[in-house]
Amino acid sequence: MGKDRLEYWLALSMLRGMERLSVVTLLERFNGPEEIFSSDEKALEGFSVPFARSVRAFDAWDRVEKERELAHKDGARIVTFEDSEYPSALKRIYDPPCLLYMKGAQYRDGFPAVGVVGTRHPTHYGLKMAETLGTELGYMGATVVSGMARGCDTAAHKGALSAGGATVAVLGTGVDIVYPGESRKLYDEIAEKGLLITEYLMSTPPLPHNFPRRNRIISGLSMGVVVVEAPLRSGSLMTARLALEQGREVFAVPGQVTSYRSTGTNKLIKDGAMLVESASDVAAALSISPLTQGRQASELKAGAEEMMILDALEEGPAQIDSLIDRTGLTVARTSTLLLEMELKGFVEQKPGKCFMRRV
Repeated sequence: MGKDRLEYWLALSMLRGMERLSVVTLLERFNGPEEIFSSDEKALEGFSVPFARSVRAFDAWDRVEKERELAHKDGARIVTFEDSEYPSALKRIYDPPCLLYMKGAQYRDGFPAVGVVGTRHPTHYGLKMAETLGTELGYMGATVVSGMARGCDTAAHKGALSAGGATVAVLGTGVDIVYPGESRKLYDEIAEKGLLITEYLMSTPPLPHNFPRRNRIISGLSMGVVVVEAPLRSGSLMTARLALEQGREVFAVPGQVTSYRSTGTNKLIKDGAMLVESASDVAAALSISPLTQGRQASELKAGAEEMMILDALEEGPAQIDSLIDRTGLTVARTSTLLLEMELKGFVEQKPGKCFMRRV
């Protein structure tokens, strides 16, 4: 029985030296993965010796079949460079993965995506900012992309999920590996409501050299990358550098000048990164419009307290003090609800703390 095209793609991903080659370059020379494996020594001239030898010597088709079975058993799908679900933004970077393992929802190609990254050891301020940015971007309909690492990454994913938004976790392991181990609950929630992505073979452990390569996928999927909190030596700064190389926007949240955890982000701002105080700054720079670029208004459901405010605005614009009187809600609760409703696109704020309905 002959091999199908997916098996050739899987074999290509296993080749020695493949990590130093661009699949785009290969496809410019060959019509597809099958042709690579049927090529002679002359056709492989110009490629690295380890890669050429690996092509000619490859005979691990039983391993390819096993890999396919493992992915299927785990509920993951293998998306190759030529498949329609392969993210179009990722195709345009210099060294895109030849295939991806995906677990969870379909990738929302064409929707705005923003990377939110930061240190694994943040301050309370860093955690709060990462989660707030994730929440606000989620309400706006943007996909929040991060690496599911401890600290800022985890907070960003949680923020997006709390808003009912889309989030993508790019892993430095096999898609069946939960890392860090304490993130099992978050992993399961992203698999159910968001999307897990990796380029690594099933059961690949969290090897240190995996994560720098993982970072290029985070930035490659994103229109822009926000670094929340990071010291000078940080994987997050590497992600920012990759984003610049890929032509993406780079943003940074300012931090305390006395905190070493903010030395990297403050330097990014000195070097020209856009200072970010809220998701609105990111949305304005990337031209992300709530609802029109993300979820439609009909998909957003107002809660009971939000309906009270919408009912109070039925007759026309009203100031916040008037809304408090009409609804009986506290000042703090009304202010929180109005911020969330503005991000969702339910209301619009006018000068003088005056609000009006948009839906």
